[in-house]
Amino acid sequence: MPVYNAESYIEETLNSILHQDFSDFEIIVVDDGSTDTTGDKVKGIGDPRIKYFKQENSGGPAGPRNVGIRESKGEYIFIFDADDIMVPEKLRLSISAMDSHPEADLLFTNFSTIDEEGNQLKADFLKDYDTLWKLLKGDFNDSVVIAPELICPALVRVNFIGTSSVALRRSALLPVDQFNESLKNSDDRLFWILFSLTHKFIFLNKILHKYRILKNSISNQGFIRRGPSKIHALTIVRDKLVDPELVRLVNKQIANDYVSMAYAYKQKGNRKEQRENALKSMAAKMNIKALKLLISSMY
Repeated sequence: MPVYNAESYIEETLNSILHQDFSDFEIIVVDDGSTDTTGDKVKGIGDPRIKYFKQENSGGPAGPRNVGIRESKGEYIFIFDADDIMVPEKLRLSISAMDSHPEADLLFTNFSTIDEEGNQLKADFLKDYDTLWKLLKGDFNDSVVIAPELICPALVRVNFIGTSSVALRRSALLPVDQFNESLKNSDDRLFWILFSLTHKFIFLNKILHKYRILKNSISNQGFIRRGPSKIHALTIVRDKLVDPELVRLVNKQIANDYVSMAYAYKQKGNRKEQRENALKSMAAKMNIKALKLLISSMY
């Protein structure tokens, strides 16, 4: 669990884990240079299952996630954010699903969303993610195994995996399987895509955590802030691919994301950035939306 200045929520988050109906676990908390009382609150809980590490600020969650994975001991590694809430049966049901499907190495689940005060925003966050439901082809059982040739292209199109929903099988991890520390965001999506090239995934269709959306969080910011890392992550994926169909799909998504960047700059009246991003979109894949944005940037 990476934490940074999480004093407002860290106790509630840790208590939601400590009160699981499955008790054989450890919690690795990696404090990424907090300047508030986060550390005191973690230590104040006083449960021996909590292991607390503090480091200098790395600028993003990827570094602390990698430290947490290295310091952990168990076969199943759960990725969890410091302001989200586990429902009481999350660990038990996730472990049961992974035990039932030893052929798969990453599990993700459905989840709900809450605001800063804990009020529910969406009861079923993945309900409208058609890419996921089409992937399952009507099989909405509790747990479904998804093959690499299906999950990878789907994740290139859209990220429907909530970070706090993920569990990994340690024995399947190689030294190369790490979160990319050069990214400020989208390091999680990059991990999922690269891992999906060679591993089967499990989707457990149960709401097993509450994802807290903060006003200043990356996920709640405009595309100008989120877009660059998202595009960078996709270029890293593209450079590792050998399948020409996947390369074309990634280039199409990169082009779409540059269109989104160009449109966001158009809304701000920044014609220079609008034009540059439209050109980058067309370089990735020629498309009419980018051409229209390019033309409109000239007037």
